Amino acid sequence: MDYLVELVKIAPLTAAFKAFFFFGALPKKTKVEIEKAIENHMLKFKNTRNPNIVRNTLRWLEEDNFSDLVSKDYYSNIYIQELTTLKETYLNFFELYIDAIHETDNSIIQVADLLTKNEEYLIQIARLRMVVDPEIQLSKNIHKKTGIQYMKVKGFWLNDVGVKERKYFKSLGRFDQYPNGTEDETAILDGRKKIREDIYAEYLKSYPDK
Repeated sequence: MDYLVELVKIAPLTAAFKAFFFFGALPKKTKVEIEKAIENHMLKFKNTRNPNIVRNTLRWLEEDNFSDLVSKDYYSNIYIQELTTLKETYLNFFELYIDAIHETDNSIIQVADLLTKNEEYLIQIARLRMVVDPEIQLSKNIHKKTGIQYMKVKGFWLNDVGVKERKYFKSLGRFDQYPNGTEDETAILDGRKKIREDIYAEYLKSYPDK
């Protein structure tokens, strides 16, 4: 029996690994905790021919690399459990033996189907990470007719090939509400909340059976 990973080991190097670099800062788990979790997972992969590639995929799964804002953003925490559940679902898939795949999902017929399924999981995880920790840009805009300055927030989404694109544009109201301008923490948190609403709506549309 061979593990599924022998067929999907090239997929993590594509779209979802691009997504990995969209998130800065250190994860909440320590490096020691992450490595311990990886080694625990590796107990399921004793027969794999390429343990280093398996570890890379597991490390990507363990290292969310969320920004420090997650700890200050109440709304981030709402989605963390959902992300944990999705990761567990992916791990169950990743640990499958080849001869059990068709019993689990009869839509997987060819190697291409298997690679596609793996890629879809990785992009979904990366997208849900963006819900937890939205990447935003704040800017000052001026209403042409009134001359009133207002705060504008822009947000990002991963397209179907795993490439980040700027997609969402929202107004946060008058610029003078935020004393520190585009560096104002309240503005940043407000912007994240606004953009998260759009990102999660897009996520639910992409994964209606989540």
